Amino acid sequence: MIRKTQAALAIAALFAAPAFAAVSFDANVELDTTYQNANRGASQSGRVELNAASKSEKGGGFVAARASYMAGKGGATTVDDMWVQFGNASGDIKLGRFEAADLFPLGKDVIVEDGGAAAGFRANNFRGRTSSAHAALNLNVGGGLGFELGVMADKKNTGVRPVVSFGMSGFSVKLGAEEGKNAAGQKVSGAGLTVGTTMAGAGLNLSFASGKVGGVKGESFGANATFGPAGVGYILDKNGSSKDNIVYAAYSLPLFETGATITPAVSYAKGTNMDKQIGLRVRVNYAF
Repeated sequence: MIRKTQAALAIAALFAAPAFAAVSFDANVELDTTYQNANRGASQSGRVELNAASKSEKGGGFVAARASYMAGKGGATTVDDMWVQFGNASGDIKLGRFEAADLFPLGKDVIVEDGGAAAGFRANNFRGRTSSAHAALNLNVGGGLGFELGVMADKKNTGVRPVVSFGMSGFSVKLGAEEGKNAAGQKVSGAGLTVGTTMAGAGLNLSFASGKVGGVKGESFGANATFGPAGVGYILDKNGSSKDNIVYAAYSLPLFETGATITPAVSYAKGTNMDKQIGLRVRVNYAF
């Protein structure tokens, strides 16, 4: 029922454009063909994404909104983004379904296998895109310094997530914490730090997060790099004496100079006392 209501609201947002605000529309299709070892075999998944966005500015303030409607290959429909944002250059408030600041970016994560031994902790439990009520206060302090305070509220999935960020000349740092209870009613408490830099067309991210979920301590370390159409990454997840080592890579190739791409990707994961997990994927993406 919730998904049907969200889909109806998204469709209404897509086609009921305000008379005084220009609305931009775009869409894309993404199709994944995947093979995984350990008797998991081949599979195919994907979705069509239809987006509508608008922003009005007047009197030093602005109001912006975005709706993203998703139609999956299996026939299911859902909503990805559905939010409204208002404020000015100094600060704003964002409400609805969206993702807040990423404290553990994965880079070119076309496929990332799971070692199965340790969940780790990536400081993204209360990042968003759930059915819970979600709000974020964003403040632009100046000099590249910013602050975000995210709040999620539901019967069980309730938490706060402050993030301080700094960015200048191709360098960025985000430091944040999260505190609350997840959808399973487990207490969540932890923090994360990510550092990123771009130079000569290449990007590098280093991330570390540590915290507890349901009294179980976890840690995660991530490093990834993108070089034009190529990307590689590594993740170490730890819970007590158990750990997962995960590596992944992808490379995008153009399709006939149409703007479409085809991306072969591979991932390998090995957890403590677990069988190795290997995944191969080919992703076709076309924006129209």
